[in-house]
Amino acid sequence: MFASIVVSVLLWWVALTRLWRWRTSRSVLTLGTVVAFIFMALHTTVNVGAVDRFISEAVGVANATSAVKHGIFFGICLGASIIIVALRVPDVDRQRRWIAPLSVGATAATAVAVALFFSAEDAPQAIDGYQFDELYVHLPGYAESAAFVMGVAAVLCTVITVVVLLGWDLGTPSGRGLAILACGVAVLASYAWIRGGYIVAARLGWVETSTYALDLTTQLALIGAVLTTLGLLWSSIEGVFRSQKQRRDFAELYTVVVKERWPGVIRGSWASFDPSRRTADRANEVLDALSMQADVDKLPEQGLPATPESVARWVHAGESGGIGVDGLRPPVGFDAVKWVRAVGRAFQDIHLCDKAEMRK
Repeated sequence: MFASIVVSVLLWWVALTRLWRWRTSRSVLTLGTVVAFIFMALHTTVNVGAVDRFISEAVGVANATSAVKHGIFFGICLGASIIIVALRVPDVDRQRRWIAPLSVGATAATAVAVALFFSAEDAPQAIDGYQFDELYVHLPGYAESAAFVMGVAAVLCTVITVVVLLGWDLGTPSGRGLAILACGVAVLASYAWIRGGYIVAARLGWVETSTYALDLTTQLALIGAVLTTLGLLWSSIEGVFRSQKQRRDFAELYTVVVKERWPGVIRGSWASFDPSRRTADRANEVLDALSMQADVDKLPEQGLPATPESVARWVHAGESGGIGVDGLRPPVGFDAVKWVRAVGRAFQDIHLCDKAEMRK
């Protein structure tokens, strides 16, 4: 139970952060990720014994939570299907046209699974979902419903694994994330095939009911969910570390020209979930501060070609060396972050040289 609670909290946090990002990006890939994570979080939450029993009591039908979980499972499948469309269909408008039919398909599949579930004879309320599967999942009605859900999940996860394998590039953060995602989805496909196969075999009387397959697939589901989550977040995780490294390169420069000299240029993006946006804003704040300093120092509009070292010397010692305002802007081939990092590293080198001179 403890592991389920921890995973549930993690998934809810990820779902909410993705939802916040989707509000600004409106991308189909992010939408698919949001849908998948919200329903994964719901599924792990409902798996907690107390929540499971509460839902059944609220509905007024014993073990009704298992039917609810079937619907939640198809919500995860809907999110996964939207992700497949986003990865394989290049045109954004065509991607969005897929959302409605996929949603209708998920709703219809949910209706079929729930109808099959409630066609079963009533059984006493189980303590939790695991006990329900152990005691009742092989019984008529329950078995058909669960086998239908597992069959759809098995096919879908297998397709996703193949699609992701065709699209990754280990040379990029998103490609490395897709590689981890492929591993997670492959584990989930194994979970669905094994559990679905066990349910069908037990329903037909080919095997004795056993907890071995249930124990194995429960572990596979947890491993698959963690790997899938890690894969979908990998690009963002790398982005956080990359942005931290980038900001360290111009931290001293930022302190001097922005915090100490021109704090009025600071922008309000410190609470943004996107680390790359925060880094870009900090770099642009440095450029704004340099422009303000150039006005005070009365630098000419046009000057000699600037280098990171010449700009850093001007900031440090006030020696312009003939550079103008045009030299403070990022040159061709540089964006704001790359240029400010170069100036920041040069500024750090000058500080280190000064410290070394002072020690002599």
